[in-house]
Parts: sequence; structure tokens; C-alpha cells
Amino acid sequence: MGLKRVLTGLVRRGYNSWPGLLKVPFLQNSSIFSGRITRVDGNETKIEDCKGNSTLISLNQKQTRRCRYGMRLAFLTGIILTMIVAYLTIFGTFYGADSPRCQPVYMYPSYARIDGFDLRFTPLAQKYHLYLYREQGLDKDPMDNDTIQLDGIPVLFIPGNAGSFKQVRSIAASAAESFFTHTEDIENSYKSNLDFFAADFNEDFTAFHGRTMLDQAEYLNDAISYILSLYKETNSYNAPLPSSVIILGHSMGGVVARILPTLQNHIDGSIRSIITLSSPHAASPVTFDGDILKIYQQTNDFWRNEFQNNSSFMSQNVSLISVTGGVLDSTLPADYTAVEDIVPLTNGFTTFTTAIPNVWTPIDHLAIVWCNQLRDVVSHLLLETVNVNSSEKVLPLDQRMQISRRFLLSGLEDFAVQDFRVTNATKNLEKYEQQLFGDAEVKKSMEPFILSTRDIEVSSKFTKFILPKNEPKAFFSFMTSFPKAVIYFCRENKMVGENEEEYLECVNAQADILQIPESSKYTEYAGDSSIYGNSEPFKFFRFDSNILSQYDFVLLESPNMAELANDDFMIASVTQVENILAVNDTPLDILFFGFEITLSSDDSFWHTLSFQNLWESLISYRIHVSIYPEVEKDLLFQPFIRQWNNDPAESKWHVNVGHSDQDVFMHNVAPFIPLEETHDKALKLTLFLPPDCKVRLHVAFNWRMTLKMLFIRYRLTFLALPISLISITMAYQFFWYYKTSLFMDFGAALSLLFYKHWLLGAVTLVVLSPLANTDIGQKIFYTLDPIGFNRPFLTTDVHMRTNFYYLGIRSWFMSGLGIFFAFMTIGVLLLVFQLFQILEKILHILKRVKLLPIPDVEFRHHKMVHLNLSRLFVSFLLLLAVIFYIPYQLAAAICLLIQIGTCLRIALMAENVTSKEYSNLRNYNFSMFLLMAFVVAVDAPIIIVFLHNIAIKWETPFRSHHNFMAIAPMIFLVGINSQFNVPRYTKLDVTITIGLLVYTGFFSLIYGTRNLYWTHHLCNIICAWLLYGMRFTFGKELIN
Repeated sequence: MGLKRVLTGLVRRGYNSWPGLLKVPFLQNSSIFSGRITRVDGNETKIEDCKGNSTLISLNQKQTRRCRYGMRLAFLTGIILTMIVAYLTIFGTFYGADSPRCQPVYMYPSYARIDGFDLRFTPLAQKYHLYLYREQGLDKDPMDNDTIQLDGIPVLFIPGNAGSFKQVRSIAASAAESFFTHTEDIENSYKSNLDFFAADFNEDFTAFHGRTMLDQAEYLNDAISYILSLYKETNSYNAPLPSSVIILGHSMGGVVARILPTLQNHIDGSIRSIITLSSPHAASPVTFDGDILKIYQQTNDFWRNEFQNNSSFMSQNVSLISVTGGVLDSTLPADYTAVEDIVPLTNGFTTFTTAIPNVWTPIDHLAIVWCNQLRDVVSHLLLETVNVNSSEKVLPLDQRMQISRRFLLSGLEDFAVQDFRVTNATKNLEKYEQQLFGDAEVKKSMEPFILSTRDIEVSSKFTKFILPKNEPKAFFSFMTSFPKAVIYFCRENKMVGENEEEYLECVNAQADILQIPESSKYTEYAGDSSIYGNSEPFKFFRFDSNILSQYDFVLLESPNMAELANDDFMIASVTQVENILAVNDTPLDILFFGFEITLSSDDSFWHTLSFQNLWESLISYRIHVSIYPEVEKDLLFQPFIRQWNNDPAESKWHVNVGHSDQDVFMHNVAPFIPLEETHDKALKLTLFLPPDCKVRLHVAFNWRMTLKMLFIRYRLTFLALPISLISITMAYQFFWYYKTSLFMDFGAALSLLFYKHWLLGAVTLVVLSPLANTDIGQKIFYTLDPIGFNRPFLTTDVHMRTNFYYLGIRSWFMSGLGIFFAFMTIGVLLLVFQLFQILEKILHILKRVKLLPIPDVEFRHHKMVHLNLSRLFVSFLLLLAVIFYIPYQLAAAICLLIQIGTCLRIALMAENVTSKEYSNLRNYNFSMFLLMAFVVAVDAPIIIVFLHNIAIKWETPFRSHHNFMAIAPMIFLVGINSQFNVPRYTKLDVTITIGLLVYTGFFSLIYGTRNLYWTHHLCNIICAWLLYGMRFTFGKELIN
């Protein structure tokens, strides 16, 4: 109690020392609540003198003080949390493995607009256009004697939300340079140059508007048909005519690419290979438009059904590769790019740029189309997977997927092992004479091979590692800094015949050696070892007993000693120890106690820590590595860490980690993203240690990164929760309005609600997260869902499920996040309320000094004021505009402006007006303004799309959102409100009013984040019912 009293005093003194304008007005004496309000005669109120002390409805003076103090504390807490999150989101920086390392790019672009693709081929030719990219000095000129010149394989680039067709230039230029100047680096014997086409969508806002997305898909299907026809008109094209086009999509362009096969104008077989960059396949990044959610659902259902049928065309021919830049993508969460719930691993996968060999850097949303390292990899991948000798113009699916895994995965993923030569011994074994390898030096299990400038004595050309039999924990590991290494996996055999002769069957594993970032005392980032970097990558691989059981020994060829540089090394060993350690610490354990472990390179130069309970993507950690004890001599290499998880296959490299802190942020189990529940979800850290090295690893909770990354995943929640709280507070206002005939101001109602029901609210917000993650909870919420777009059980046969409800959280540990957001919501809403009261005072001051010469007004009772002819005419004119031209969201914005005007007119009334009627009018209209403001914020993206269409002179009517019933009640209500009316209800009617508002609050809380657009319709229903309540209203006439 003593500590509580001290803290209470400090907070009170700190608050009282603030300037007056920073104090919340509703928390101080309010004229309307300057006395105790009690119930009299069931319908009237009586204000009793409380000797100057202000009290709130149903509370005594002591309770009122507690209520105001609690609200002050909640307000300050919410504002502080909001400021912290905003600051970290905007100004927080990334370090180490999460910092950008993209190299600049140079090209000589030119674009040829294809005017022949006009209204004869597509009805959207006036709005969209098609371009052919040509790299100057390398590609052929696009035209020759009025004839288009096409001599390559068609690739169609689809830009994303507000994207430009010119974004194709980086990858297209790299492909041209690779083919025409470095063709010897391309291993594909069926290679050809590429003809890059790009769609110009006039920077349409695809992510905001479903109809726009469908228009683009329809246009692209027609464009593909036209592109294929162009090759028939090209006389100089010597190869088989193409029947398909390679698709390269950025952002929402990748989603549009997946819509193409679902439309009626799609040409069967015209799409076989799709590569997307930062495309949100798993879920829509915004939910402002119901059409987008409907398109996502139908498209994903189509693709899942196609791939569940093993004999379908898509299952046997179509590949979908999703590339994401990871944590630097501040436009959409990288978790949204996952495709594992849509396509099987035989047809596609998701990869992170931090895992791609020779890239090894995170990339932001826009840079992913021009980052020098990535564009070289993508262009090279395209050239390696084409087949100029076939009409499909791409290699068969299994070959494309094998090449894609080699180019875009680290090679250490479980499903990447299938591509190694040593995996399939029967297929890749070759016969060798034993004499070829001479007298190899033999190394047994747990006996390491180390070659460096400190020990260059090599007794033989080859070193032979004996592999243990029937040892489940056996590993063969190899790492070197040499640019080339030769390794054979062999087994002994005898030639049957008169002279039994022993020989070896071996697999040359040189092609299986992986590249990983260098870690030396000179390297700071993994990207330093990428293409155009200043360091050469290490070579590494390791194989477990599943592969080693096929062989008897491994032969390692020693490098040429003359080529040995000062820092070069080679280490290899066969181990039989448990290199993978399962750690069962929970996030709670890490938060309070941390985790610490000491590891040594005595038994193995790598160790993997598998944190079984650390899989929540919302949480970030910090690891500190200390070399223990201090090593005086130089190490062969500096300790480094591979951070990884299985699904999706993310790898991140932390190099040169000795005596440094590293941020660990993962994309694993994320809110609202489908999850295969049976897959291994653990966060894994693999430490690579040089010989004679011991390190201490400490893992702690990282508050800075955890708070920084909240906003990008819960941007929509910051609209849904305020609507929920506003609706519930308005329900409370109407409850007391019916009970006392006084409409409390928003701040007082929120403070009273918080004081009386804070415990119930806190428990509800905490319990909802685990409840929404249970089978029964999801079935209940799905049954109550009025929309039904979000099905939690996607494919039950493979245990694929998602959590669309509330905050989408899957762990108990993060259940308190709802309370965190609730405080932020309270802080923001009360700040708006305070600013409104400050604005009122400013208007009164301006009026007092005659800067605003508006006369005082008074109330006079008369019959109800209906809409006059001018207002009625304007209302119907607005409805006609909605029916024939503008979207109803724009009409909602106009209604908000009218409501703001009403609030300002009320604020400009006589300063001494303190009657109950004035207070009711003021408080009711402000609450309506607050609700409409957040609903119009949800409508704003559709308005932006409409205005953008006008800006590009697309003068046809907007092709969606013309339902006048979705806006008519709101239009008429703001018209009635502008004539200073307040609704009144009977007991049954007010029960319905409260029920509608409570349901809106419930819907916004549970379903709002993934169905924001529906909050407009709920608000419209509320407006209709409030309009109905005006039949009991006595109007107020304003007189001078």
C-alpha cells in the first residue's frame, strides 16, 4: 500500500504540473455534470447541488475522483504507448543481418509502346497500355520497316499497387547483359534472350479496389493473347512459336497473375512459370473493399483445387515462386508472401532474400525490383529455365523447380536435399579405380581435418573419412574458404569374374557444395560476400546419416598449397555427437530470465539450438555472443550464426558475432496467416565455431524490435479497435440518455465505462486470443460471421488452418496484446476528444475578440424540424450521383464534412449556453462525428481509387460501389442532424439501439481487422435506426 501511495502521489503531481491545455477537459469540472444527477419520475432529471464538487452519473464524489484519476492514467498510458510505437515504427533502424546492403544498378532503358493493342483486342485499351522493353546497345530495335522485331522468349512484367511499367528495366537489363555479354556463364543449352513486355496500369491502386484488380487481370489475359499473336507476325523468328508467357509480378501484380487462370478470357496453357516479388499471396494486405476479399477467396480456392488434383494441367505444369525481402519490407508483412497453403512444394515455395546465395540481404518493398544482387539472380534464373526449342518456352516443371531451388534457397532446407547428387547414390554413382586416389590419409570418426597457414603439412593428396555404420547421429561436415573443393562420396565394390578386382563407386559432390557468407574480422554484414561484394563466400555442406548410410567413406582432395592465402582454411570431420540441442524455454522464460549456454568446437565446428517454444513472429529477441575465454591468437574464421526456421524456409546469416549483439526477428507463425500445424515451427540457431574456440550465447527479449514491428502487422487493427470502442461507448451514452434524459459527453461516458467495467474488459481482451485459436472458438466465430469470407479450416486433410479472428494470435504469451492496443485506442480517442474541446475554446476566443462575427443563438421549442426542400434536393442529388457515377464511399466522406460543419455550428453558439438540450445536442453530434470519421477512414482508399481514375481521364462510371442503400440513411441522418435534432426512443427502441451499437463493437473487435469494409454497412444501419428515432424528437429553432 505504501508503494502504491507513493506512485499515486508522483503521478498526480506530474499531471497537475502540466500546462492547462494538456489536461483533459472532461477529467475536470464539466458544466453539464456540475452536480449529482439522480432519477426523478422515470423520465426527468434533477440536478442536486454538491457544493461545487462535480460527480459523474451513479457515482459519489470519492468514486468520481477515482474514476477521473483512472482515466487520466489510462489516457497518459495510451498516449505514451502510441508515441513509443510511432517513434520506433518511423525512426527505428535495423542493424546487422537486418540492415540493407543492396548495390546500385545501371542500365540504358528504352520502352516501345505497342499501339496496335487497341480497342479491337481489349475494351480497356483506353485506360491501360502495353510496352516492350529494349536495352539500348544489346537488344534489337523494336521496329524495323514498321514490323515489330521479336527474337526472344516472352516475359510479361506486372507492376504492383501504384507501380510503374518502368520498374521492369532493372531485371530486363540484367537479363540482356547476361545473355549478350556473359552467355558462357549460362549452363542452359536451350537458352535464349528474353523479350520483356510490361503492362502500364497508370499506377492504379490495385490493393484498394477489387474491381480494378479484375480489370487488370482481364486486360492481361487479352495482352497475353496479343503478345503470342505478335510472334506469328515476326518473319525472323526461327524457333517454334511460343504458346506461353513467363510471368514476373511485383507486389499486387503477383496476385493479379494468379487471378489470370480463373477468368473466362484466359488461354489454356498460356502461363506455366510465375515468379513474384513481395506479393501478398496468403492474405490481402488491406480489407477496405469486400470485392478484394471475395477475389482472394475465389482465387485461392481455385488454385488449391487445381493442385489437389494431381492430373490437372496446373499440377503438372505450373510453378509459382514467391520471393520476399523480409523484415525491411515496410509496405506489407513478409509473412503475407507465403504460398505453402496454396501450392505444394513440387510446384512452388516461398524464399527470403536473406537466404538466397550471393544476395544475403533483406530488401525493401520497392528495392526488390532493382536490387543489383537480386536482379542478377532472378534474370539468371529466367535464362536457366527457358527452352527455346519448345513451344512452351520453359523447361519441364521438375527441372524448373530443381533449378529454382538451387538459385533461390540456401540449400540447407530439408526439401532442398532432394536435389543433391549424393542424395541419390544409385543414379549418380560412377566407377573409379582405387589407384586414382593413391594412399589417402585416413580420418576416423571424431578426428577432424584442419588445413590452414598454421598447419600446411599434408601427407597425401586425398584424405579419407571413414563413415560409421548404423549410427543415427552421424554427420559429415565440411567448410572451406578456398574457391574450389573436390569431394567424393564412395563405397567399395568388387568386380565379379575370374579375377575379382576391387573398385570404387563414387559420387563427385563438387556440385553439391553450398556457398555461405564469409565471416572474418573484416566482414560486418552477410551481404559483404554477395555479388559485387568485397569478400568471397565460404563453401560448406553437411550430410546426416540418412545420406551417409549409402556410402563407406568420403574422399577429400587437398588444395594446391601454392594457392593458399593467409586467411584460407579447410576443415572437415565426421561426428557422432548430438549437434542439435532442443531448448524448451518459453518466451516467458526468456523475458524474465533469458537463456544462456556455452558451446565449444571441440567435438564439432557447428551446433544447432532448436528453441521448441519460440515460434511467434510477433516477438523479437536479442542474442549476445562472447568468445570465452578471450582468445589471444587469431581464429581461422570468426564465429557466425545461421538463424532459420522450416516453414516458411527463412534463413538469415549473422556474421562476425564475437562480442556483439544481434537482433533476431523471424517470419514463422504470424497473425492471420495459414499454418500447417504438424510442421516443425521452432526457431533454430546454428552456430559455426572455429577450432579451439568456446563461446557463451545469451538470448534475451528485444522490446525495441518487438514494438517496432507491431504496426506493420496490425495497421488495420488500429482502425477496427477505435470503431469498436466508439460503438460500445455510444451504447453506454444511449443507455444513460434513456435513463436520465442526459446525453453524456464522450469522455465522461468512456471514463465511466472504464471505471465500472475495466476488469471485465481486461479479462475479455486476454481470453479472446486463446479462445479464437481453439477449434470450438473458431467454429463459433465462423458461425456468427455475417460475411463468411474467412474460413479458419482451409484444408483439414493436411492440418492447414488459420486464425482470422480478433488479433490472430496463436500463443498465450501474447494474449495481453489486446490490452496494450486498448490503452493506445483509449489514448487516441481521448486525444481527439480533447482537441475538439480545445477547438471549441479557440472558436469562442476568436468570437469574443470579433474575429468571427457570428451572432449568439438561443433555443426555442417548436415542432420537429424536418429536412427542408433545399436539403432534401441536395440529398437526392447525392443519391443520384452514387447510383450513376461516384462510389458511395465518396458520399460518406461528404456526409462527414456535413457532420463536421454541424459540430462547428454547435460550437459557435453562445458561450453561455449550458442547458441540458444544448449539451445533448453537442455530445450526440460529436459522438456521431467520431464514429463517422473512422468509418470514412476505412472508405478512404476507395475514394483514392476513384479520384485517381478521374485524374487519368478514365471517364466511364466507376464500376463498383453504387449501392445507394449503403449510404442513403447516412445522408438523411446528417441532414437531420444539421437542423439540430437529437433522436429519442421508447424502451424497446433504445434496447435495439444499444444492441446495434454493441454488435458493431463486437464485430469490429472480432472480425474488424480482416473485414474492415463491413464496418461501413454497420454504421449505415445505425444511421438508419437513429433516423428512425428522430420521429420522437422535438426540434430546436435557432433565433438571433
